[in-house]
Amino acid sequence: MKSILKIFKATFLGGILFLAPLVVLLIILEKGYGIIQKVTLPLVKNLPRVHVLGIALQELVGIIIIIVICFAAGLLSRTAKAKKLIQKLENGILSFVPGYSFMKNMNENIMGIESNQDLKVILVPTDAGWQFAFLIEQIDENSFTVFIPDAPNPWSGSVVFVEKKDIKNVEISQKEALACIRKLGYGSKELLKNKL
Repeated sequence: MKSILKIFKATFLGGILFLAPLVVLLIILEKGYGIIQKVTLPLVKNLPRVHVLGIALQELVGIIIIIVICFAAGLLSRTAKAKKLIQKLENGILSFVPGYSFMKNMNENIMGIESNQDLKVILVPTDAGWQFAFLIEQIDENSFTVFIPDAPNPWSGSVVFVEKKDIKNVEISQKEALACIRKLGYGSKELLKNKL
């Protein structure tokens, strides 16, 4: 009974952590769209009332402006100054948000964005046997910080410190490991073949 409650809790919390960024994004887009509509109204009020695929011209212009702004922001984010600013924000403020760095890295990986801090998938020994973990950083020659995710919710888990001798390297990607964790280990036969 306790394990069912633990799985339910982990899945519920994982759902919240998955939906939270999407809800924030939708709120930002909705507010941005409202502002853009106010800006475009004077521009298109003299144009004839035209609908394209059921969308009014004013709305269409607003959507195009939002797409252009997002594209321009994407280009701007690739500049050295913007990267430096984002790094300062992440180090100064966002690093204090629990799980921000891990969620950012996982979301980048899921969306296919290359991250320069790609987490390496390893296996570490536990009381119950070998378990997937993500190598976070090296403390010294012999000690490492690793994150051991829970199943089926990889957003929660434990931060542990292990010695080099307790790390087993496996050549699998974050995406493959996360999929296996979410599926309660299904697919591990192929994933870990000749690696244990």
